[in-house]
Order: sequence, then C-alpha cells, then structure tokens
Amino acid sequence: MKRILTYLTCFLILSCQSNKDNSEKGVLNISDSTKTDTQQKENQPDTLLNTDGYLILGDKLAKVKVVNENEVDNFPTFEILIGYHNDVIIGENIDYDNVKIYKKYQPKTAFKDYPADIYNGKLADPDFSTDPDAKRFITQIKNECANGINFAGQYTLVTWGCGSPCQSGVVVDRKTGEIFGGYGTSLGSEYRKDSKMIIRNVGAIDTIANLIEVCAYCEVNHEIWTGTEFTEVE
Repeated sequence: MKRILTYLTCFLILSCQSNKDNSEKGVLNISDSTKTDTQQKENQPDTLLNTDGYLILGDKLAKVKVVNENEVDNFPTFEILIGYHNDVIIGENIDYDNVKIYKKYQPKTAFKDYPADIYNGKLADPDFSTDPDAKRFITQIKNECANGINFAGQYTLVTWGCGSPCQSGVVVDRKTGEIFGGYGTSLGSEYRKDSKMIIRNVGAIDTIANLIEVCAYCEVNHEIWTGTEFTEVE
C-alpha cells in the first residue's frame, strides 16, 4: 500500500512539473487557447458599412455614411472623416484608432482600352529648351531616355523622388525631344509602352483583396496621355 502511495505521489509531482514547464515554454492548455480566441474576436473591428463602393470597419457603436459634398450639412451630428474623389465619408461616435476605410477597386478601364503604336524610328534626345526647369534633373532624364521608350508608344516617362511619399517626373516625346512637366504621384504609377493609359498611386491597391485603404494621398486615378497632358478617365 505504501508503495502505491509513493508511486501516486511521484506521478502528481511529475505532472505538476510538466504543466509548469509547458507554461514557461508558452504552451497553452485548452482553456487558455479558448480565452485567447475570444480575446482576438473581441479585438476585431465590426463592419460599419459594406456597399458596392466601400468597406468601412470600426467600433460597433460608430455610424458612418458616404455622401456627396453637398449633402454633408444634412448630417449635423456627423464629422467629416475623409474625402475620396467626389465622395465624403462622415461618421458619428468614431474611435479614430480603430476605424478603417477601404474603397473597393473595381476599374472600368484597362491598358488595352487605350492602345498606342510603338514608334520605331530614330529617338530624339530630350530638348531642355522646351522645359528649362527640367535641367535640374538633367542626369536623371538623360539616363532614363537612354533606355528608350517606356510609355504611350513614343514617350519616355522619367520619375524621381521628391520626399516621402512623393514622386515627380516628366514625359519626353522621343520623336521631337519635347519635355512635358507636371507628372506627380504619391505611391507610384503603372504604365506600359504600348498603352496611353497610366494608373496613378498604384501602390495603394491591395491586389489580392481589390481594396484601397483610403488616406489623404491614396486616390487611385486612371488617366490617359493626350500628347501634351494627362486626362482622368476614371
């Protein structure tokens, strides 16, 4: 009998020691795991709005609406959270640390919709007399032009950083050498040598979820190059 009691005592001691070791190693028992899962669910934001255009997450006590600029005054208890193109997102009882505003990326235009024939003649060097301000970036422009056409059939689009987040640049006509300034974006652009279209702020797009997290500099624009300037098409 004493021997059995001795075995039981040893078993209990080893069992307690094992649980202690597991705890020190970060091993959770079933009740700990359930508690962690519950805490994670409690920390997940609620869906405040889910429309064809937007997905907005935040605290369940908050209210949000997407309205036109001329409708804002109709909601005096709501605050303006942010704007996106012609929309204004407004909210009430907002916890700014938890709210997330996403624009659903559903493009109506593609590069193939605006094709450009690729010029195969002699390439003109950039003519800095057509844009004297471009001389400040003469090395960058010449180096990129040496790589040939990269945009809209007969142009070289040259970009450089201007802070974070910021990119500036110029478009160089490789038939004439004329330089066109005015290019700018925050999160980069996507463009092709056989298309007149460009997508600005392409870095804001989550291509897996097809969402754009809305911020002050995250507007995604589809534009076309007319030969002298960019024109927004979407």
